[in-house]
Amino acid sequence: MTFALLEFLGLYLLAASLHPHRGVLLGNWRNIATPRATVIVGWSLLVLSLGLAIVGHRPTEIVTWFGLLPLASGAILIGLSFTPHLVRAAMIAGLAGGLAAMVLR
Repeated sequence: MTFALLEFLGLYLLAASLHPHRGVLLGNWRNIATPRATVIVGWSLLVLSLGLAIVGHRPTEIVTWFGLLPLASGAILIGLSFTPHLVRAAMIAGLAGGLAAMVLR
């Protein structure tokens, strides 16, 4: 399920590349990460996650990838609409949980 972590991170960076969301999603990093760089890294992570889902060991991983795409996008969209500052906290918690799951595997 590493691809799910990369997919969510890619979508997060694509949302962070938009001007209205940069300050909320990137915080102090907005001065370092240019919009062009966040777009390139975001799309690269999405393509990498799709590649990992395609070459995965279970045949359901590609279906899971396409199912998580609207789910993750919707979670980011709803978070930005109602509680924008919690989206960054959820992203950090998701990264920590995903990294812990990869290490403990």
